[in-house]
Amino acid sequence: MSRGSLQSIVLFAALGAAGAAQADSGIKWHVMGGYSDTLGNTANYLQGGPIFDGGFSISPQWLGPFEMRFDLSYSEYNASVALINNGQIATNQPLDGGTGSIWSASDSLVYHVPITYGVRAYGIAGVGVYYTRIDLTQSLPYGGGYGYGYGYGYGCCGYAEAVVASHGVTNFGWSVGGGVEFALPFGHSWFIESRYQHIDSTSAIQYLPIEVGYRF
Repeated sequence: MSRGSLQSIVLFAALGAAGAAQADSGIKWHVMGGYSDTLGNTANYLQGGPIFDGGFSISPQWLGPFEMRFDLSYSEYNASVALINNGQIATNQPLDGGTGSIWSASDSLVYHVPITYGVRAYGIAGVGVYYTRIDLTQSLPYGGGYGYGYGYGYGCCGYAEAVVASHGVTNFGWSVGGGVEFALPFGHSWFIESRYQHIDSTSAIQYLPIEVGYRF
């Protein structure tokens, strides 16, 4: 991650933390994880992969029925055959693999709707800073040694992924989605959530995570 990208995400986190310190109510923390599917043109170059998320939410009185939520998220995707082929043409080097990763920091508004006792639905929408990185790789043999017996032989210990080309960029984006939350004892809860993510860039990056989380 570039120094400028890291500074942007840290600044975003600091703004969220400052808002939390000024809130009239306590903080609710959450952790979550699941599967992130790529959409639109993004699906031509990156396959779906895992996503992990964590953050906190606050309910200041001046927001009325709304809740503020801050999230840090990381997701990772395997490169498609199309991306690998395009990379070979661009670099004029053999490639056999690649990954894409997305770091994000976002601020959102949440609106809850009670369904029944201990269960409530919610809608969520927000804006954020996204750092997207692509690494294209080639498998190279490493290690080895001579063996003795009926003759000499050379054995290779394995393969390592060498990064041939990489590119990272920071952009702003937005998200919108919803979920269902189920109450647990002691004020805790678990929830399932899906949020459409749209990153503004030369070619928009789109993905749709489906995650299960725990709030405490």
